[in-house]
Amino acid sequence: MTARSDVLFDPNRTDFDQFDSRTREIFRATIDFFESHGKRWLKQQDRDRVWYSDFLDLVKREGIFATFLTPASEAAGDPDKRWDTARNAMYSQILGFYGMQYWYVWQVTILGLGPIWQSENT
Repeated sequence: MTARSDVLFDPNRTDFDQFDSRTREIFRATIDFFESHGKRWLKQQDRDRVWYSDFLDLVKREGIFATFLTPASEAAGDPDKRWDTARNAMYSQILGFYGMQYWYVWQVTILGLGPIWQSENT
């Protein structure tokens, strides 16, 4: 099944075929991170209000924000680094599925970078 807007997101039944290989790698690494911990762990982390440093370690290790949130004009020729609304929207859906605290750090980063990248100020 491909990701469609008219079906519920299921991380184990979505193939992400419409995306390039690096994007699929990042999606899969993120899903594997959460699935390896399991639902019980995710819920306990949320209840205990645990700081999500392990998730941020994943983001750093995989270069997720740099890959997804760097405009092509600033990517030094790296074709994987680009601001791509379709993949950013899907990543938002993945993170929101696993917990709003994970989506939140992503969204705040987008809200901070968006105006910078859109400005005329180099």
